[in-house]
Amino acid sequence: MINGERLRLREPRDADVSVLAELRNDLEVQRLLLSRGRPNSSSRVQAWIDRTSNAEDAVFFVVADDRDAALGFVQVTGLDVVNGYGRLGIAIADVARGVGVGREAIQLVGRYVREVFNLRKLVLEVAASNEAAIAAYESVGFRRVGVLVDHVVYGGIATDVVVMEWMLPG
Repeated sequence: MINGERLRLREPRDADVSVLAELRNDLEVQRLLLSRGRPNSSSRVQAWIDRTSNAEDAVFFVVADDRDAALGFVQVTGLDVVNGYGRLGIAIADVARGVGVGREAIQLVGRYVREVFNLRKLVLEVAASNEAAIAAYESVGFRRVGVLVDHVVYGGIATDVVVMEWMLPG
């Protein structure tokens, strides 16, 4: 468990499946994550949690509040310890957005992968239209390094994707 000021990153538990399933079944959240939304039963969500948690090249944490209630998840996939980077992914429940939960979770996971895996940077891709997420990433220290023009298509409309990186402190 990794404790922060207002939240903690911890291992997933059975009680978290409903919160994570809500995020995985929210079509707008999935679109913002550059993913294709599709129906996810509790067993599909549990399989995703198990697969990601047990991957050799990933770390997966539930983001929980001070009462230990799940607020979302944060993950770093594609851990490349030779070259020192990984790909950040995060989703926070609607009730916890806009109050710094995501920012703190990113800072905590960044510190963790720096200390444990000696990563030197995190990279991510975000929909150019997701201005709130881009602002949150920039507030942590991510910088824009490129744009993939008309990269993802939703509803017949091509969307730009911003590529960002964060050189981890330490």
